[in-house]
Amino acid sequence: MIEPRTEAWRFVGSTANTRYFDVEPGILAAVPHPDAGDDRITARENLAFQERYFVERGRAGVVVIFFDRMIAQDQDARRVYQREPDAVRVIGRALVGAGLLARAMMSFFVGIARPRGAVKAFATTDDALAWARAVLDRAAVP
Repeated sequence: MIEPRTEAWRFVGSTANTRYFDVEPGILAAVPHPDAGDDRITARENLAFQERYFVERGRAGVVVIFFDRMIAQDQDARRVYQREPDAVRVIGRALVGAGLLARAMMSFFVGIARPRGAVKAFATTDDALAWARAVLDRAAVP
């Protein structure tokens, strides 16, 4: 299980099931509350938070999502993430997790539900952040 080390990151807000941290310019970390679940309502709330975060900063960016803390995500939530994200502001999602349940949920996004924008699964935070930086570089995001 990957437990994100958030001490060096700046807390920027939360939703019903997730705390958000500014990692560095263009990278937002989504850290679900322990044993969090996700449904249509929380999925929409999270997407709205992410979009608002990047709109307020006047830039596009990548969200790094830590899946190990989640214990459930229903079909309605998966549909929201598949169909509703804005690939203009959120240009990528790095999915981080090592546990069996986390890997199962992440595989759905990477292989089946592919949301708009770049998406890739990682077993380490460092690899996810390196990929997020590369996505930003390729997009020439200021």
